[in-house]
Amino acid sequence: MKKLNLNIFIFIITLIVLNFYTPLAFAGPISTNFQLLDYGFGAGGTASSSSTNFMVQGILGEVETASLSSTNFLGLPGLTYTLQPNTPAAPSLTNPSNWYSKLKIIIDNGGNSADTTFVIQISSGSATFANNVYYVQGDYTLGILPVSQIYSGWNSSTGFNIIGLYPGTTYYARVAASRGTFTQGPYSAVANAATINPSFTFSVVTSSQGSPPFSVDIGNITAGAVSTSSDKVTATITTNASNGGLIYLNGTNTGLKTTTANYTISSSSNDLNSLLEGYGARGTTVSQTSGGPMELDSPYNGAGQTVGIIDTTKRTLSDSTQLPVTSGQTSFELKAKAKSTTPSATDYTDTITLIGTGSF
Repeated sequence: MKKLNLNIFIFIITLIVLNFYTPLAFAGPISTNFQLLDYGFGAGGTASSSSTNFMVQGILGEVETASLSSTNFLGLPGLTYTLQPNTPAAPSLTNPSNWYSKLKIIIDNGGNSADTTFVIQISSGSATFANNVYYVQGDYTLGILPVSQIYSGWNSSTGFNIIGLYPGTTYYARVAASRGTFTQGPYSAVANAATINPSFTFSVVTSSQGSPPFSVDIGNITAGAVSTSSDKVTATITTNASNGGLIYLNGTNTGLKTTTANYTISSSSNDLNSLLEGYGARGTTVSQTSGGPMELDSPYNGAGQTVGIIDTTKRTLSDSTQLPVTSGQTSFELKAKAKSTTPSATDYTDTITLIGTGSF
């Protein structure tokens, strides 16, 4: 009987010891003086709680993975991605008019809110933006520091021209969006376009002559009557200069000069009908294949017998209204009038120079 009682006592003691040392299971952080049993804050929260000196940014949901994606979809859950704006589509970058120093860009706002800002990154010659990286500035030039503006600051869906570019160069552009004071989103896909090289051509012909040297005959001048050259002179200009092309005119003698009689029929800007004697040029027609348009400039845009002066000063005969032009043509004729006391001579001449330029 005594042996039986001893075994029962030992079994009871063993059970008590095992129960006493059973460890507690806690998932939360713990220290000597602190234990956090539940540190989940829920799946809700707040987008923004703030006062003058306090602000809380909360999350709107919880997910099991940091990235959900397919070929046409990318979900970026969690606090950081919740604060990021939508990624814009690739911008539209074009060269609509054979420009050599600018390109047109229209950015996409990606469906972002009106307070979202955008930075436009540009690279010359590098589709991967590995080098020659710049940013569009507020004045539409390129600089080394990023400039962020809201969608309307970049002229919304109308877009704008990036200026001050190098000719004959391919440029790449991409856009990133930022919302408020938070993280900038990833850059968009890349668009590209190229500037072309500057171009300029200029030619002169007369009604009866296709190559120089040219000779324009006014013919016999009868005292008191206005004589007009039988040939018209036509100058043609083609240029992609951003401020267009110009045609200038000047003479050598400031009139029709005879060496044998030592006399000059002076040139001036006036109606020859009102003068006893005079000489000058009158523009007759202007045209262009595209661009421009061409226009005659004063004093060569007169009607009837009104002429413009031909002297040693270089004067603008016509221009393409500060726009690029293709085959912009200007024709003009020469007119002269003698008085009864004008010396007779067969060598009344003037040497006229035509100059074509592009305003690049």
